[in-house]
Amino acid sequence: DFNRDLMIGVYTNGGWNIPVRLTTKYITEETSPWYGYESWSAGVNFSGILFLHYRLEIAACYSRYKVGFELSPPIYSEKKIYTETFGIVSIPVTLKRYLQKNFFFSAGTIIDFALEDKPVRLDTQSGFGLSIGAGREFRTRWITLDLAPELQLHSVVPFTENNYHQRLFVAGINIGISYNFPSAADSHDQDNIK
Repeated sequence: DFNRDLMIGVYTNGGWNIPVRLTTKYITEETSPWYGYESWSAGVNFSGILFLHYRLEIAACYSRYKVGFELSPPIYSEKKIYTETFGIVSIPVTLKRYLQKNFFFSAGTIIDFALEDKPVRLDTQSGFGLSIGAGREFRTRWITLDLAPELQLHSVVPFTENNYHQRLFVAGINIGISYNFPSAADSHDQDNIK
């Protein structure tokens, strides 16, 4: 009964990211090592209770990432760290499992679409990714605030053939605020979940 306990809101995520390899294939052109830098995202989400203590959340967000890579001898004349900054538009689809006192676990997929400012030394990250997290909701009658550390791995299944086999790993904290529709305000209190 998805129309029960509906919420709509906005959220942001701040954290740290680094490219990782998901293959042992040797790639001559691949630069190494890679360096992690800051990342952030912001978006809107809509969610409802699927059944019992499970909530389905669908969102749309824009994310900005910065990565660093090292060019060094003997292939290059000097050692130097270069950085790239790029954006991604994403559609995260997440399933939350509520525990006692509004704590929850979450897991889902992320559908990523690269923008025109795609990276040069890193694959575009367009594809299906994964997310996992845990957190807590703080509820009033009409408003819900949630805090949730989250891990993401982007482009696990890319839309197109890739060149470098790098995937973006992100560790961050989600902060969101949502409006509880009247059905949500009148529904059972998550504190009572056993």
